[in-house]
Amino acid sequence: MVTRAEHQSEGLAAAFARAGAAVELLPLLEVVPAADPRPLERAAAELVMYDWVVFTSTNAVEAFLPLAGPLPPLLKVAAVGPATAGALRARGIEPHLTAGRSDAEGLAAELAPQVAGKRALLPQAADARPALLAGLTAAGAEAVAVIAYDKRLPPEAPGRAAELFATSPLGWVTFTSPRVVRHFAELFGADWERRRGELRAASIGPVTSAELRRLGVEPAAEARRPADEEMVAAVARAEERTGTNTD
Repeated sequence: MVTRAEHQSEGLAAAFARAGAAVELLPLLEVVPAADPRPLERAAAELVMYDWVVFTSTNAVEAFLPLAGPLPPLLKVAAVGPATAGALRARGIEPHLTAGRSDAEGLAAELAPQVAGKRALLPQAADARPALLAGLTAAGAEAVAVIAYDKRLPPEAPGRAAELFATSPLGWVTFTSPRVVRHFAELFGADWERRRGELRAASIGPVTSAELRRLGVEPAAEARRPADEEMVAAVARAEERTGTNTD
């Protein structure tokens, strides 16, 4: 079960299909504009005032760059990981820094030596964790976070989940963010406590795994890096351990 936003699910679904899995789609995120677009628009118009712009997701790239126009020549660009870097390159922008550890803490650690006394803009999701902002501020940067987009549960998701799970156990479900974890649990309401034992959760990384554990689920698999093929490999390793078949 691939739960990524519909416009981002193709790569992961294809990777599982190539590995021989039967894939179902259950999009649990829908990206929507910020409730108030004015701060983002103002930040884009004032981009020349910043030394760094720091992107933590492909969604942030897609939400911010159309507003920004050509980037100021002295502005440096950072990406949280390969997928975000790829989204930047697709728009003709080569990031000056791509974090080796693809999370907020890893990105903050790599940027820290370069941002003291600098201004850094962070276009983020409305529910972004404060770790990156806090890390850059502690490193001596004047870091400014601005909401670039929000996320919600797609309105058709409850009906789709009822169709998929009414008579079937939950089985393997992929989780690519803490928000997806919460949305999945919300689909079941009071029945979550009973149904969660059926779940074999495949997590994109430690932050998502922590949210699964908070909701009473021990991940059955965790990707070593946040990439489609790594998610597939994690599930394959888990299947080998249990001796079950993924078909």
